[in-house]
Amino acid sequence: MSDYGPGSMTGGVSPDGQTTPVGVSGRLSKKDRMVLCQVLCQCKQIGVATRNGRIQRQRCVQQRLDFANETSQMETGAPTEYKPEQTYNMKAVPPEPVTDPDDPLLPHSDIRQWINDYWPGGSKKYKAGQGNLRRPDVVVVNDPTQPPVQSNIKMVVEYKFPPDDFSRDQRQDYIEIAGSESKFMRLGPAECGCGDDDQNGQESTQRQSKSSTSDLDDLAGQSGQSGGSGGSSLPGGGSLPLPPPGRLPPGILP
Repeated sequence: MSDYGPGSMTGGVSPDGQTTPVGVSGRLSKKDRMVLCQVLCQCKQIGVATRNGRIQRQRCVQQRLDFANETSQMETGAPTEYKPEQTYNMKAVPPEPVTDPDDPLLPHSDIRQWINDYWPGGSKKYKAGQGNLRRPDVVVVNDPTQPPVQSNIKMVVEYKFPPDDFSRDQRQDYIEIAGSESKFMRLGPAECGCGDDDQNGQESTQRQSKSSTSDLDDLAGQSGQSGGSGGSSLPGGGSLPLPPPGRLPPGILP
């Protein structure tokens, strides 16, 4: 079991219950921008193909960063500072990461089970689609050996592939997770220099038939925009072969 118990993490809540002010970090560092933009531009071109011919670009981002974290864990004993798809409980003040009960460095693998176990009233009382849970694309932490609590957050980054935009309250919730507006950034192809057009003018949307991915987006209050999958259909309903495991080019991650 982990040494990190619920509520034992340092920092985050002031005596009056408000989000604790944390240091101003400014925009992404040169290294962080290089890593995140390279992943974004690669996933803009490749994505992850599904059986029904949709391209899920946020899933591509998650796979590549997860692979880098697994590699770093094996080689150094700790993941990288880039945490993809980390869910946060927005009812806590400040928002708390929903992590594996045995390893607080990992996201909880079963959000439905977490809701049943920890949400007041369980799944019967939980209201999906109301922003109770939020899942930013990437949380950059200062210390990768510590949980992604607010006091350890360097930047919250949300990828947006045109023409996707924020859903209701999504941007403000991500700022709340970060602790200040200076620690939140929207990142898209234009900001990364890999073009601001979606291939062939295709929309990058997750309005698709229900799947485990879109169900999870509903639970996290992100249905109807790119916060979960950023998928777009291939012309004619065809499909691309799944790319190999998302290894980042040598030298990109430490």
